[in-house]
Amino acid sequence: MELTIIILLILIVLYLTIQLMKTRSKLKSIESNTKIVNKKENFHHTDHPIHQQLLLLIDQQQDVKAVKLARETFGFSLLEGKRYVDWLKRKESSRNIK
Repeated sequence: MELTIIILLILIVLYLTIQLMKTRSKLKSIESNTKIVNKKENFHHTDHPIHQQLLLLIDQQQDVKAVKLARETFGFSLLEGKRYVDWLKRKESSRNIK
């Protein structure tokens, strides 16, 4: 009788452990997706306070510093920072043409 209860408890603990591991895995996936979405939302968010500093660096032909600042501010990878600065350049040049 006692052995049956112990085995049952062990099985319950194992089941709960497996479920916890699955939940943690799903949570990590959700966190990763959330970071990606946040980066994409910030990517085109020109009201951010750093926006004017980035435009000033771009106007001064200091694209490398602009990319570095974008990376530090938004947590971008090198490629994402470069794309952001390029996007700002295109946005500003199209605004100046109009």
